[in-house]
Amino acid sequence: MNASPNVAGDAIPQLSVFCFSDVARDSFAEKYEQLLSTARLADELNFHAIWTPERHFHTFGGMFPNPSIISAALAACTRRIGIRAGSVVLPLHDPLRVAEEWALVDNLSRGRVGIAFSAGWQRNDFVLNAQNYRQRHEVLFTSLEQVQSLWRGESVTRHDLSLPGHPEPVTLQTWPPAYQDTIGVWITTGSNPLLFSEAGKRGLNVLTHLIAQTREQLQENCASYRLARQVAGLDPAAGKITLMMHTQAGEDRQALLPRLRPALTGYLQAFMQLSENLHEPSTLAREASDKKRAYTLKLGVEKYLSHYGLFGSAAECLEQLRQLKREGIDEVAGLVDFGMSQDSVETTLRTLATLL
Repeated sequence: MNASPNVAGDAIPQLSVFCFSDVARDSFAEKYEQLLSTARLADELNFHAIWTPERHFHTFGGMFPNPSIISAALAACTRRIGIRAGSVVLPLHDPLRVAEEWALVDNLSRGRVGIAFSAGWQRNDFVLNAQNYRQRHEVLFTSLEQVQSLWRGESVTRHDLSLPGHPEPVTLQTWPPAYQDTIGVWITTGSNPLLFSEAGKRGLNVLTHLIAQTREQLQENCASYRLARQVAGLDPAAGKITLMMHTQAGEDRQALLPRLRPALTGYLQAFMQLSENLHEPSTLAREASDKKRAYTLKLGVEKYLSHYGLFGSAAECLEQLRQLKREGIDEVAGLVDFGMSQDSVETTLRTLATLL
């Protein structure tokens, strides 16, 4: 089965904006103002949506500890652009609170909310809900079913443990009611074909990236997603696959390279630090690790600069977007704030807007 059936050769994915800053050297207050400015401009230029993540206990993404609060601010300063969480780490949270908070944001935005849910991967994050770490993938889907049920206005039963003796069952319904009858849901996965298939079978969308998969693997995963939808009796073309992609547009690719390389190097270095174990290695092990890290970092930067990022002039980006559409991608969420200046971010948005 083709990854993207019946796609015209000149079609491109929907274009959205993704913000996921590393703020080790910047003012947080200034970065929040830049985020709001980016959202307002993306709204004005008719981008499809703006995405923000959930991150804890590290400078990489550290300005996004609560996506519902960020999204409420974005909803208040925009008029039409979709407000997306990418992602809510659902096993860290009680589904009751998730349903409450996001129904509020849905009302503030008048129905512009969509949420990508993930199982989580950073062990440290689970100090917030340690009991869910080992079974986080199972908890993701059981909790998601509760969130969707509450969103529809249904009730859930919990047990009141505040009094001694036998816990009393309590029936609960969340407020406010959501603005939308149903919410757009994405499942976040880096490369797991089983999650692509599970999302397809359940009629959910997918948010993915190229950190842990090649373009060829992504095409295979897209095909698995479409096939799972088809087997489940769903329209295989109706589900949405959103790809987060490092993005910078304006000048041609060669002219951008002197600024792209150091920005990508710093950003990927911070991500690698987040991904490493927190134990203290020996001096010898640290030296070996440093050499391996430097080599891996160099390879990663060159990978993104070659064909894993959306970089270049409007014409160069257009050709890349057409190819992504042919490969099965429905939406590209351009990660624009990876160490480039705010002027460069705005130039990128204005350049890509000519393709909308």
